[in-house]
Amino acid sequence: MRLPATRRGSLRRLDPPESNYMRPIRSLCPFALLIAATLLAGCDNGQPGGVPRAYEGPLECGAPAAQIGAIQGSGALSPVLGRTVEVEAIISARFLDGLGGFFIASAADESDQNPDTSEGIFVRYESRLPRMPRHARIRLRARVAELGTAPDTQTALIEVSELVQCGKADPLLPVLLSSVPDGATGWEALESQRVQITGPLSVIGNDELARNGELLVSFDGRDFAPTEISAPGPAAQQRADANRRTRLWLDDAQLDTYPQKLWFLPEPLTAETPWRVDTQVSGIEGVLEQRDGHWRLQLTNPIKSVTQAPRPLQPPDLDGDLTIASFNVLNYFNGDGKGGGFPTERGASSPAHFARQREKIIAALGLIKADVLALMEIENDGFAADSAIADLTDGLNRKLGAKEGDYAFVTVEGGNPGSDLITVALLYRKSRVLPIGPPALLLDEPFLAIGRPPMAQTFEAEGVRFTVVANHFKSKGGCDDADPSNRDLGDGQGCWNATRVAMARTLWNWVQTDPTASGDKRVLIVGDLNALGEEDPVRLLKSSGLRDLLAEHAAEPAYSYVFRGESGRLDHALASPELASLVSRAAEWHINADESPALEYAAAGFDARTLRSRYRPDPFRSSDHDPVLVGLKLK
Repeated sequence: MRLPATRRGSLRRLDPPESNYMRPIRSLCPFALLIAATLLAGCDNGQPGGVPRAYEGPLECGAPAAQIGAIQGSGALSPVLGRTVEVEAIISARFLDGLGGFFIASAADESDQNPDTSEGIFVRYESRLPRMPRHARIRLRARVAELGTAPDTQTALIEVSELVQCGKADPLLPVLLSSVPDGATGWEALESQRVQITGPLSVIGNDELARNGELLVSFDGRDFAPTEISAPGPAAQQRADANRRTRLWLDDAQLDTYPQKLWFLPEPLTAETPWRVDTQVSGIEGVLEQRDGHWRLQLTNPIKSVTQAPRPLQPPDLDGDLTIASFNVLNYFNGDGKGGGFPTERGASSPAHFARQREKIIAALGLIKADVLALMEIENDGFAADSAIADLTDGLNRKLGAKEGDYAFVTVEGGNPGSDLITVALLYRKSRVLPIGPPALLLDEPFLAIGRPPMAQTFEAEGVRFTVVANHFKSKGGCDDADPSNRDLGDGQGCWNATRVAMARTLWNWVQTDPTASGDKRVLIVGDLNALGEEDPVRLLKSSGLRDLLAEHAAEPAYSYVFRGESGRLDHALASPELASLVSRAAEWHINADESPALEYAAAGFDARTLRSRYRPDPFRSSDHDPVLVGLKLK
């Protein structure tokens, strides 16, 4: 499953008049019944906060001026919103071409000495600045506004009516940060100021790096999704708040998408330097601002150093006699099976893209060498020689050669399992395991409506029988189509949670009936449940008696997916007690979740040359999910 990614939409375009971020919150003095009391200060004819009135006429350097700290105030919004003010300060950073403005800051001896107020402010300026020194002292007349969507706005000066140079000043020293600013308003007190962070900081998200020139970092290491390790509701919200306090976007100070060069990286984004999650960066400098609802550092200098997180070149050692794996293969569609039929409905757009996708998926499966393999997101086009499952099986066997390439796939009577475009599938090595009887499909609601029925197949190896059940539950996407019972309740579980809970309950009841007539209680439920470790569907299955193998065998919180900088498990391995007693180890192979989407077989937004330069026929970013591996001790 691919969750929707954030984009630089209207907030990120270069055209300021159409940008919500560039559209100020205007003071509505006569109609401010629903506006915070701080907004009303802009209607006062006095001098709130010690901010003198600005009048018409020529600007006079050295005349009384508004202090930046008084304009910023100690709250989320300026106490003088809507007021026209005169400010005299030093230019700290210029982003006219990138952000449509520049930043100014108070000289050290002109600070208001209040640690709760910022001494910097953004000036929206749509013209070219007159020629002046880099760190010029200027005086300007402008109106105070809040840019963005409340309450996550940035105080700014807009509609500059006059600007003059008042001499040259010494460069402003940046604020040095070694940890997260103290208090709930710690970031707010540094808004629009130049900041230097020695680091190291941990990369926790790279999905916006190639597309928007943004890198998500944290002062506190990897962020885990709240409902991966905390119960939905208040506990999850508390963890989400903690995640937000320690994270920061490093931004390239540009608003365009798919930048040609990521100028701020000390090492380029390549297959050899992939900027994985857990990469460490040090020596960071820029101007702090609040944009698109996040705190971000608009970088003024390249990052000084990087320590790339290592890639796991081999699957984890399971110390078992048999391996069972589960893998979401990111919409594996093979066209018409004869080299045509592209673009496909959910997969590759061309034969060249499919060839790269196929090569990466087979590279991963060829190293895993699972004896039983459960797949998700494979095309639901039957089991003929030109089907997607036949194509993948044939490619895997050719990759492994005559000695180890003996995979076969489980077939379902009647053709397509379910009505969805994608389905689950099961492969097995004929020399290692023997399928016992036909597979079983769970065709009851709510699986019938979604069209992706779970598939169960019993196998036998060395006299031991066990049943593997492959699953792909309803995703968290498509919230606009959710009925009232499935709407996002704000507890961290997203929309369609009620349907996933019903799926978990129905699945458990079905497994209890021994649908394959195995006569054995050794059952392993695997697949993409689209629910994190502490969400209701997984908790229901665990409370029914199933063992969470990844949680039991992981040395740290497990994860198979990274979304918006938060790591968690959508992919699970849940075993009956009878099967759990045979498990030697369970683990994920982190070849995908930590990798940049720019390294996928057909990353969107890049030309063919860039795609080819980043592509390698290896397992890394073969999908957006990590495969899950379970080892069994049979002897």
